[in-house]
Amino acid sequence: MFRMKTHSSFLYNFGALLALILLPSACNVPADLSPLAPVESQTSPVPTDEPTQLPVEESGQVSPSVSIDVSGVAQDFTSQVVEAVPPRADGPWWEAMPQYTLLTLQSYPISGHLMQPRIFVYPVYDLEVNEVAGQVPGSLQALLQNQQVGEDMPYLPPYNAAQVMYAQVSYLKFKNGRGVRYLTQFDQAVLPVNNHELHYTFQGLTSDGRYYVAAVLPVNLPELPADESVDLNNPPQNFVEDFPAYLSDTVNMLNGQPPSAFIPDLSTLDAMIMSLEIK
Repeated sequence: MFRMKTHSSFLYNFGALLALILLPSACNVPADLSPLAPVESQTSPVPTDEPTQLPVEESGQVSPSVSIDVSGVAQDFTSQVVEAVPPRADGPWWEAMPQYTLLTLQSYPISGHLMQPRIFVYPVYDLEVNEVAGQVPGSLQALLQNQQVGEDMPYLPPYNAAQVMYAQVSYLKFKNGRGVRYLTQFDQAVLPVNNHELHYTFQGLTSDGRYYVAAVLPVNLPELPADESVDLNNPPQNFVEDFPAYLSDTVNMLNGQPPSAFIPDLSTLDAMIMSLEIK
């Protein structure tokens, strides 16, 4: 048996993934990802009235008011303002970020996961402090307008790892905006899709274009391995000989599951997101 650890999540671009493995410094931090052509995902359309606008050219240094109903998902949440980190010539690109609001869910049903259950609220205009992160709102806006998924999905916060796959794509509206939710995993090595890394994410924009919201919420599915360990004497089907086929099969399996098969129930997570209001 061998065990490979990751400090992020997984992308559907196998070539990009291999390239990341060769990078000299990749740790538990954000990154730009570009996955391979994904398996056809099951998607739920959302009405396209009142399209989200971009961008609003004003600083978001005044922290927004954020309200959300976490009942059914968590006991409570804490909120904090995370101070801006300016870009540094000798610093990693992913560290530069504007001031933002961070919600952390308390008594969430999954513990010991790579990700913490968090919701990030970023001022769109100020995201330009990070060249990569600054491009994500435009990518999300385009996706919400045409609802045509591509090789990768918009994602914040940025991670220095590859988005290996995505599944269970659905478009949602919250009280004053809309976005897309899906399941994903990021990695820096060839690893199985597993319950230590798989997570639900919602990526959305307020209708006035001022704020970008990103939810990162751990999920489990009994059919998946507990973690990223691989027993080479009994690996998942196609994992060793045809990794892209393994990912394709896994995405199809995930897409075939009802929301209630996951922990937490995806419908419950959706309801929490739809209760969100950012002013």
